[in-house]
Amino acid sequence: MLKRVPCAVFVMLFICITAYSHPGAVHEIFFPKVFSAAELQTSGIVLLNPGAITANVMFYFLSAAGAPLTSNTATIGPGGQLARLGSELFPTANSDGWVYVITDVDGMQAFWLTYDTSMTFLDGAEAAQIDTVGTIQTIPFVTGNTELNVISLQSAITASITIHVFGTDGELTSPSVRRLPPAGALRAPLSDIFPNADLSGALYVQVVSPDAAIVSAALVRGFQRGSDVGVVNGLSGVSGTEIIFPHIVSGVLPNAEYTTAIGVINASDSPQTITITFNPEGSAPIVITRILSPHGALRETAQSLFGLTSTFRTGWMRVTGTDVVFGFAAYADTLGGGFAVVPPATPQTDLFFLHIADGAPQWQTGLALLNTSTTAAEVEVLAVDPRGFLIGSATVTVEAGKKIAAVIHELISTIKGRNGGYVYVRSKTATPLYGLELFYTEDLKVMSNVAAGKLLKGVDFFPPRVGIQQ
Repeated sequence: MLKRVPCAVFVMLFICITAYSHPGAVHEIFFPKVFSAAELQTSGIVLLNPGAITANVMFYFLSAAGAPLTSNTATIGPGGQLARLGSELFPTANSDGWVYVITDVDGMQAFWLTYDTSMTFLDGAEAAQIDTVGTIQTIPFVTGNTELNVISLQSAITASITIHVFGTDGELTSPSVRRLPPAGALRAPLSDIFPNADLSGALYVQVVSPDAAIVSAALVRGFQRGSDVGVVNGLSGVSGTEIIFPHIVSGVLPNAEYTTAIGVINASDSPQTITITFNPEGSAPIVITRILSPHGALRETAQSLFGLTSTFRTGWMRVTGTDVVFGFAAYADTLGGGFAVVPPATPQTDLFFLHIADGAPQWQTGLALLNTSTTAAEVEVLAVDPRGFLIGSATVTVEAGKKIAAVIHELISTIKGRNGGYVYVRSKTATPLYGLELFYTEDLKVMSNVAAGKLLKGVDFFPPRVGIQQ
């Protein structure tokens, strides 16, 4: 049922690009959210240029009808980072739109985040690129209180999309069909898309287009408390039969009470048995099995799945199925109120985490690295400022089958007090690692996912410069 879009379709906004006269080769980045003009003031856009050539970047703000509203340009030096509010990129924007970026370098990494001025919520997600674009998008986490965003990347024709919503035992109601104009977008509450359905059991959404490549995202509101928002990207293409979550936390600490909610989706047309293994620090693995209905799903906390007590436990989780599975993890502190949603991790020998927040007023950044192999990994962790200068570095060993998790300034003390920059992780032994970064306030009132970026094949990371930083 799931399929990848041929690479040839990814020059989707060629007409618009030609009109804007962008020079040279074009590489596209899509931010899968329709922003209001007000939301641009509380939404961040972050780009990282890992290579050795200065990147020319053009930002476009397109309406939900696909019309160009405003644009801006920037350059990002070798190994440099750019972080801006949406309102800084598009100061004249006065209506809803979505962000489309083109650049003339390979390997650009990007993510976005959203928050409110009172800091009652904060979360982010990776921007979409060629490997996350498709004709089918699976959004692995929704509730009845969800804002759905879908963007058509076909600039020549009106695209049809069919939206399906699923629960524990499969599809909950008849699908909804919408039409998107060329390069157009849908932003709507799930309850408006399915006005006659009982969405109390909604677990995930699938969006299918026979006409166009699409990208999607959901903002899930009030899952843990009324004000929280979790950002979830649509997943594209054929997933595998295994999911790894490199960081699981559950239980009580003196000033926190952690929960990890896990979602697993059976993407096949037949029932399948899934095996979920929790590998806690300091004790033996805990293994359970569940049978999922065709296109069914489960969503439970780690405490419920594994019968854990309120005693603090941390570790990592492996999910294996007999067919295709999708999933997510959502972290929360039920005392402070912080909440963030994280997609499944993929193993990499080079990882980027595109944001550092470890300064005023009370930010901290946490990093988790997992080695599922049978040999130890020697790992170099670099903190780099936005201009490409080295802030500091550390070398750590991640033992076979183990993870490390630490506040980043515990690994690199020179990060303490800094906001801005990024983290580069390199496995010196070429052992693939799974990674996760969260940044949060010290009181855990809010937290955000920073998905692990990757170094594309053929792109050499430009080493950070050492010297006087200005």
